[in-house]
Amino acid sequence: MTKNQAFGGISRALSHRYYRHYWYGMLVATVGIWAYRIALGWLVWELTKSPVWLGLIAFSEMVPTIIVGPIAGAYVDRKGVLRIGRLAQAAWAISVGLLAVVTLNGWATKEILMVFAVLQGCITGMSNPSHLALVAKLVPPPDLSPAIALQSGTVQSGRFIGPALAGLVLVNYGPGLVFAMVSIGLIFFTAILFTLKTIEPEKLSDSTKSLVGDFVDGIRYATGNFTIRTLIIYTAITALLLRPVVELMPGFADVVFGRGAEGLAWLLATFGIGSLASALWIAARGRTEGLLRVFSINLFLGASSLIIFATTSNFWFAIVIVTMFGFSSTAVSICSQTLVQHLVKGQMRARVMGLVGITFRAVPALGALLQGWGSSIFGFGPSVAVAAGLCLIVWLAFANTLKRNNRFGEMERSD
Repeated sequence: MTKNQAFGGISRALSHRYYRHYWYGMLVATVGIWAYRIALGWLVWELTKSPVWLGLIAFSEMVPTIIVGPIAGAYVDRKGVLRIGRLAQAAWAISVGLLAVVTLNGWATKEILMVFAVLQGCITGMSNPSHLALVAKLVPPPDLSPAIALQSGTVQSGRFIGPALAGLVLVNYGPGLVFAMVSIGLIFFTAILFTLKTIEPEKLSDSTKSLVGDFVDGIRYATGNFTIRTLIIYTAITALLLRPVVELMPGFADVVFGRGAEGLAWLLATFGIGSLASALWIAARGRTEGLLRVFSINLFLGASSLIIFATTSNFWFAIVIVTMFGFSSTAVSICSQTLVQHLVKGQMRARVMGLVGITFRAVPALGALLQGWGSSIFGFGPSVAVAAGLCLIVWLAFANTLKRNNRFGEMERSD
């Protein structure tokens, strides 16, 4: 068995030089970003002890992401994914560096953290379309599916490694040092981006319309295509109902399980292990066929496992369930993104991926706000369990819609 046969799509994706360099930089950056999120969530919890504020900070990042993201996709289609990606990543590094200075000097308040959340939401809105569209510029079409899955695997690696590192640093040195280390990692990734080249010269949009006009065209294209529209809608709904549990993990770790920062690191690290396993499996699988059924099965498993997690008080059993939830929820996200990338036309890619990016980042933040409010009234477990139960109903609607329209095969074929 050759190396390529052993690792399937993973080897094919990493055989491309610039994608491989991007993957190295993305790994460092995502480890840092997940460490940053853990440190920020814990700092908010230390300052407020409020599940509402956990959700409110996430919501403060969501609003500018929703506003900036879709229009940013039109701008990326005009100016190029690499150019905008470099600028956005540099802005990320600077903003996290400033937050490190504020925190290390003891100036952090919940209001200041909200200001940084808004700033970083604007930056995320600009960077999401560029990064989501960039992979298609670094590998040829036959290797796009495993490259997307491996990109997601990089994010899941960050979910595993980042919380573990953040937990160690938080316990011994506090969140300020975490922010400083993250800023250095983001600077490294920015430098990597300046070394990359696309496999073909970028064909930039020559539209004479305004950015809003281009944005509207992107909306019309996405909503006018049954397959893309269905994937985005159902992914957004599941992101609203399932994904917010990650933002609420500081409350689960402290209130439900009584484990503090160490427990938070355990919960998010094991979530990352499951997520990484899912991403690597789909990347090694290396093909688009059958992904829609993988999406449907894991949507059911994700909702079911989250109900179990929300109703247990046994920490170590919860660790096992979180690993299962990490696997299934990540499979849903990867399948959705891979199928959309496979189906979208090149000149619309950044605009459509800007919409997809909202389902990954902004929509969960809205869910975190709603579930954070619910948790302050009913408790963390009941609030999350109800959301997961609603997601099971969504799964039934999704399965029935596809069966009724006989669209399983169609949604896996490009025009």
